[in-house]
Amino acid sequence: LDDLTMSIHPLVRDLYKRALLVGRDYPLGLPYVRETWKKALRRPENCPACYPLTATAPGVSRSVECEKEIRKAVGKGRYMVKEMIGVIQLKKYRTLKKRYGEEPIGSDLLRTFESRNSASRTS
Repeated sequence: LDDLTMSIHPLVRDLYKRALLVGRDYPLGLPYVRETWKKALRRPENCPACYPLTATAPGVSRSVECEKEIRKAVGKGRYMVKEMIGVIQLKKYRTLKKRYGEEPIGSDLLRTFESRNSASRTS
């Protein structure tokens, strides 16, 4: 493992793995998700207190303020993963709706039951 991988906080690494796992089904594809998340994780605005520490050795402990900012940013990231899951579910729902139409579930059973029922009344 290189120095950059060793200096990533375990929560951030876990968040990235979650994003990639969800990104497999994302409508724009896994390469888009990978590129977007890498840019977001490397952006200094997401955790300003942490970036002066990246120039130090990997074994240096992080400050309490940096830890709080990391946890706050990871919370926002988890929310974004949930949003991605919502987009995926909406895409699947729309695909199924387009494929099978807007007919309610079980309506064909109701029609066959009504036709049998009306046929037995007429005889």
